[in-house]
Amino acid sequence: MKDNQAIHMTEELPDIESNFKIHPFTEGTGCPISDVDEPHLHDFYVVHYVASGSGSCVIDFETYDIIAGSIYFISPGQLHLWNPEGPVDGFVLVFTEEFLKSPEAPVDNVFELDFFNSVLNSPMFMLSTEQKGELAGVMANLRREFSTRKQGYETVLRSYFHILLVSLQRMFFDRLQRPGVRTENRIVREFKKFVSDEHSPQLRVQDYAERMNVSVNRLSSVIKEVTSMTPGQIARNELVLSAKRMLANSEMNVSEICYELKFEDPSYFGRFFKRETGFTPSVFREHVRGKYRQLT
Repeated sequence: MKDNQAIHMTEELPDIESNFKIHPFTEGTGCPISDVDEPHLHDFYVVHYVASGSGSCVIDFETYDIIAGSIYFISPGQLHLWNPEGPVDGFVLVFTEEFLKSPEAPVDNVFELDFFNSVLNSPMFMLSTEQKGELAGVMANLRREFSTRKQGYETVLRSYFHILLVSLQRMFFDRLQRPGVRTENRIVREFKKFVSDEHSPQLRVQDYAERMNVSVNRLSSVIKEVTSMTPGQIARNELVLSAKRMLANSEMNVSEICYELKFEDPSYFGRFFKRETGFTPSVFREHVRGKYRQLT
């Protein structure tokens, strides 16, 4: 089986310490590893802040403008490509879920953050003038601690990192203006991540509910209330998204992708994909690769 997906792993990050690193915005791309002018994935979380520059970026097949004063959140496994028009200035913050886990962390896990693994929220967030000023101070402290690395810097670094997460979460709360959305969206995001990781058409909603330690009724009602979709719809959407990523970013043939996604029959996989997208897998692959070639 050929699988040439461009997946950047945590261990490939140069000199990463404590699963956390800050990079200047690499010239020509948002990739925190090197200049990459092709669609690629990460197995870690990335926050891109654009201070200046323009162009476009594609995150899981949706195109977003590169706008100064905006933040872009990339979750593990999201296929993305940066296509700047000229120089881009800013920073790239990289961290793993392991870095987030500490007794002092402001959240129990990454699913409590509205801006990662989201079903509803855009991965792009435009900051107001006030918000840019607020984050500038936190980021200056983060970057100073990371670059100087004085005694005890990791403890201070985590503290500033937690302040950054709380600040971003507050900004999202202000935008969403939905009381109680944090708890409910945590369940939705956790379900989405489980489905994305497993990508199995054989698993039932009951299987996911048991893993999440919630009842099927609770899971279904929360997802329906927050997203207006059923758990089954989200599961199918994630399965299709996984197939799209593999078609766009690997050399596996359609049958290999079918079995990788735990479908038992390539013909059924083809019918499923066309029913959900309107394209056969082969036509979609040709279409999306043509689109990426135009961008690069």
